[in-house]
Amino acid sequence: MPTEVAAPRNDAIALRLDRMVTHMEAVGARIAFLGRALDLPLRTSADIQAALECDADCQKQRQSRQGRMREELRGLLVIRYSVVQRMARSDQVGAPAARDILLTATDRLLVKGFGAEAPGLNLRPLFDGIDA
Repeated sequence: MPTEVAAPRNDAIALRLDRMVTHMEAVGARIAFLGRALDLPLRTSADIQAALECDADCQKQRQSRQGRMREELRGLLVIRYSVVQRMARSDQVGAPAARDILLTATDRLLVKGFGAEAPGLNLRPLFDGIDA
């Protein structure tokens, strides 16, 4: 009898995980698109930090299309980081599951044709040292 109760719960968990992966995949795809459109490398922590900063040129471009795209990119990078951080610290998800969610989303993008070095997709170094 316990399997009758566990099966719906497992289905609900699987559905929730798939939604999380799908959302992270969409965010990753948009980050990759914006990075490519703005010709901003996002492969290293230094690249991401540079994309997050708004220098004098960035201030001048705020009303232009590129300025709005850059603002969106910064927002998505911050959102992705904070979501992953919350998932990793959560008792319900945890760091290993957060890693798996994000890396599965990245793998899905690679299958869809995004390059292995597409901006914002090389996330594996963020999880060095987290056990499965």
